[in-house]
Amino acid sequence: MENPLPTERLIFRLMDMLKKQMEKLATVQLAKLISPDFNLTYVPYFMSIGETGISNHELLEKIMVTKQGVSKIVKELERLELIYSVKSKQDARSIMIYLTKKGHILNIAIKKMAATTTAEYSNLLGAKKYEQLLDSLVKIQAHNQQLLEKIGRGTP
Repeated sequence: MENPLPTERLIFRLMDMLKKQMEKLATVQLAKLISPDFNLTYVPYFMSIGETGISNHELLEKIMVTKQGVSKIVKELERLELIYSVKSKQDARSIMIYLTKKGHILNIAIKKMAATTTAEYSNLLGAKKYEQLLDSLVKIQAHNQQLLEKIGRGTP
């Protein structure tokens, strides 16, 4: 019988701890940039909108949550005056979502924050190992996505 991995090396534990640590660090950094009403869970939505905007349908596909979930966060980001939405000219059933001036400023600040974190981790591990880590995480994520799609849980 193989020796079990020590608890501190279990991938589930490591990923959970890393996620919590990164969230705490990001929360501290974001608190310097934006209202405390801005929740860290908004970041994936906000950053998916990007500089050129996105339709609500594209955002739904990108974020992979329910329509109600996207709608709720979009309304909250509008309340915070970070985004605005308009009816799509191409499809009356769709809305286009864009960053406001305040949203553009935050977008740039978050990208700088991400670049700083990337540089820190790259320096910590070395550029080659850092790239290998990212490649491995992308491969694991794609594998997990395939497993979820096989069991019918790949999309909301």
